[in-house]
Amino acid sequence: MASGLAAPLVLAVGGGLVSAFFYLAVLLGGFGALILGYLAPLPLFLVGLWLGAPTAVIAGLTGGAAVLLGTSGSLLVSVAYLLTGALPVVLVVRQSLLARVGGSGDLEWYPPGRVLLGLVGMGVAAVLVAMSLALDQPGGLEGVVRRMLAQLAEPLFSAQGLAAPGPEAVWMASALPGLVVISWIVMTVINAALAQGALMRFGRNRRPPMRMGALELPVWLLPVFAVSLAAALTLPDSFGFLGINLALILALPFAFAGLSVVHHVVSLRKTARAPLLVGFYMVLFLFGWPILLLVGLGMIEQWIGLRRRFDRAAPGQEDE
Repeated sequence: MASGLAAPLVLAVGGGLVSAFFYLAVLLGGFGALILGYLAPLPLFLVGLWLGAPTAVIAGLTGGAAVLLGTSGSLLVSVAYLLTGALPVVLVVRQSLLARVGGSGDLEWYPPGRVLLGLVGMGVAAVLVAMSLALDQPGGLEGVVRRMLAQLAEPLFSAQGLAAPGPEAVWMASALPGLVVISWIVMTVINAALAQGALMRFGRNRRPPMRMGALELPVWLLPVFAVSLAAALTLPDSFGFLGINLALILALPFAFAGLSVVHHVVSLRKTARAPLLVGFYMVLFLFGWPILLLVGLGMIEQWIGLRRRFDRAAPGQEDE
């Protein structure tokens, strides 16, 4: 029994140490170190999706302790690692490995759309906590962000002999918290997908792959997003700031839903599936603006069910 537990424990500790190394590599600077920092959750996902949520917890705690030692006792950096790296991994792993026996006797796995919404909920909670912590600051969280960005921009402008912009001139400050959360969610999803793909390659995965074309969102998400968008456009001061950032975060699931439509349509083709998807993602990452189209496409999918309509119109299917 002890020997049976030793291997998962060793893998968990090893995964945590590798994750901490990736996380601390950012302190060294350079583009390569930044990439390693983005991949810090990957070792945690590998051991978690392979061996289960308890292993992910052990790996995350090991990584947190290693970060604490690696930064000479910086509790703030260690807590940041636990909150932004380890905690979302544990959430995703736990939910992803939930399954129940359906009416047909097959296993029904926890829906990927709900796993995504768990991350979105964490992001929304982080913005709300940050706003509450900044209530006693001039201008609240938005004021803190504006002053921080102005301070970061000052050396860059001074080096070019230009006058640095004041805090009120930093236009992206209103949306920065939401953009940071979006970046964090996307990188978490990418790391989870990379880990699942690697485990499937070696036959170590516990659950089947989460197909992008099968992503489903709850019906209540669209009206909540609409309310947030209305608040962003109409409400002043802190309420408008909150509305902007909530609308940005809540738009992300619809972007993924739009991607699910693209994947579903491509999957209906008999040829050139991979080149089409590669070309689409190249356009998406090179230009950026198609993300807005994906959000709109995801909202339409949520409203009228585009994938079902494409299924009925596909060759070999009956039209309406």
